[in-house]
This record gives sequence, structure tokens and C-alpha cells, in this order.
Amino acid sequence: MSDILLDTQAAPSSPSSGQVIVYADSTTRLLSVKDEGGFIHALDRIDNVATGAAQTPAAATKTYITNSNINIPFGKLQIGSMFLWKISMTKSGAGVAASTFEVLVGTAGTTADTTRLTFTKPAGTAVVDEGLVEIMVTCRGPLSASGIFVGEFRMTHNLAATGHMIIPACCVNNVSAAFDVTVANLIVGIAITTGAADAITIQVVQAEGINI
Repeated sequence: MSDILLDTQAAPSSPSSGQVIVYADSTTRLLSVKDEGGFIHALDRIDNVATGAAQTPAAATKTYITNSNINIPFGKLQIGSMFLWKISMTKSGAGVAASTFEVLVGTAGTTADTTRLTFTKPAGTAVVDEGLVEIMVTCRGPLSASGIFVGEFRMTHNLAATGHMIIPACCVNNVSAAFDVTVANLIVGIAITTGAADAITIQVVQAEGINI
């Protein structure tokens, strides 16, 4: 058996046409590839997961979901960059109003970042329920100040017509306005604003970035 040992280093210069450079990035510790166009691709999966206590966002208050953030490691997004989130939601018997989920993009990793996509979950009823939210987002490009995100929100829950929603499942699509996707050190994450009087508990948060 043989090993491959790579010393970590700063991002190298772009290679010649028809070549790529494979290296271990000294900042992110990610195995990376730089192509002739100057784009850097992480070969490792970039992910985040909540391992601490359950999260209980205050009703009707915009709250950044802890560990939903994906930090772009090489300064900018790429055409075809993808983001996936899975978020569990337990609902108490309180609250019937709709909730919103926002995809935030900025450099703060807080609610101070700019909302680029908004998804509204249908209104529910005052019944205990358990649900799963899945959000997938793609950077369509172009890699400029006119970049576009497109996203899909999906939620399923245990009850057919009560609890989280009065329908068994929902899918919501949203396309962002144009924005600058070339800003350095961007962070992409999720904020939730629950309905008035909602008592929501989040136990599971999983986030993943692909083609970054």
C-alpha cells in the first residue's frame, strides 16, 4: 500500500491551458483543484451540522438557524454551486400562522446578511406535529454582479390536514433577483421566522455545499 503526502500551501497560480493543479489548501485544509480559468474546486464535501442543544426560535422573530451556514472557502461562488439543507421541526399545540424560511447570503453569517430567496410554509393548525424541511439551491450564475440563485423548498409532516400544514406536503419554488456572487468570503445560510405564537423545536440541522 502506498500513501500520497501533500504539503499544505496557498492557492497556486493558474496552470497552463489543458492542465489542472491538485493541492492541499493551507487555509481551509481542503483538497482542491485549480483549473486553467483560475477557478478553484474543493474535492472534499463542505458541510455543517448542528450538534448542540435543540433550537427553539422565538415566535414571529427572524432567527438564523445555528449551523445552517456554509462558508464559501475560496472567495466566490461558481456556476453550478449547490446547497442542501435538512431541518427537523417539532410543533407544539400552539400557533397556526404561516412560517417563512429565507436563504441569506453575505459575510456576517447572521440575520444581517441579505435575503436572496424566501419560502413561505402554508399555515397550520393548533395541533402537535413533526415535520422535515428540505431546501435545495443552485447558483445559476453568471459569475458577476448579476448572479442568480434558484431554490426549491419542500416540507413533509406526519399529519394529513392538521399540525404544521393543512396539506400533507408542499413544494415552493423561488428565483432570486440579480446580485453580486463574486464577493469574497460569502456565507450562505438559513433564517426562519415562525408564525405568531408558534412553539417550534429544531433538533436536526444538516447543511451541505457541492461544487464549491
